Amino acid sequence: MSKKKCLIFAHYHPQGMMRNDIINFLKKSQKIFSEIVFVSTKVEKDQIKEIPNKIKIIKRENFGYDFYSYKKGWEYINTKFKGNFSDKNLFFINSSILFIQPEKLLNLLSKKSLIRKNEFWGLSRSFELTDHIATYCFFFSGTLFENKNIFTWWKNIKPLNDRNKVVSRYELGLSNLMIRNNIKLNSFYKKNIKLKTNNIFKKLTQRYKEIFFKTPKYYKKNPINYFWRDFYNKYGIIKIKLIKENDEKYGVKGLRSLVKKKGFLKDALNN
Repeated sequence: MSKKKCLIFAHYHPQGMMRNDIINFLKKSQKIFSEIVFVSTKVEKDQIKEIPNKIKIIKRENFGYDFYSYKKGWEYINTKFKGNFSDKNLFFINSSILFIQPEKLLNLLSKKSLIRKNEFWGLSRSFELTDHIATYCFFFSGTLFENKNIFTWWKNIKPLNDRNKVVSRYELGLSNLMIRNNIKLNSFYKKNIKLKTNNIFKKLTQRYKEIFFKTPKYYKKNPINYFWRDFYNKYGIIKIKLIKENDEKYGVKGLRSLVKKKGFLKDALNN
């Protein structure tokens, strides 16, 4: 049975601006999401008019990072539908990614109608620090909130201002919560997962390359950073952090040129 799709979008911009790529993404999102909640910690009044009228806008104080915005959006949907999530799938996305070709990501998400009640999905899964779904884009069936442990966890999200605590308690904590409740972690992107082998011969080969050729342990890295070309080609997105930092360890040669050619470099650098 096809379920209604609800999107909670967490926005932050230091100057309270709406990036053009986000406006475009939200407009196109209306084709696949029946409910969109836009939560911003800092958006100027003159920028709000750029957001489509049917989208619910929530402005809040600038504390708590994206997870508190996710919570505020969830609270709105919970109130509006009186706690009935059984016929809904919930999607959470934040403004840390640049939507160069949003139709690629949206086409992928539009096809994800069947999400089983024992599944927790994300665009990517990382083994950095611990096994977890990356929280710039994740989604699951609303039926998960029938589990009191999961409902209570969301209800108890606090507006922490320590980024390390937010990562530990919420980004990593959400996946840990799912694992403890026998919910399977799934992701669309799997290249880094396939590199995490249990084959002893492949492991020896990996270790040899890591020691003598200084090959990064890609299976333990955040894939959206190290495989950014794949994410651009497959999903039309790039992490803003990569563009701003321009760190050579991620193999970013040609990245800024690509983003500039597409007309997004100024927005990315000013985010």
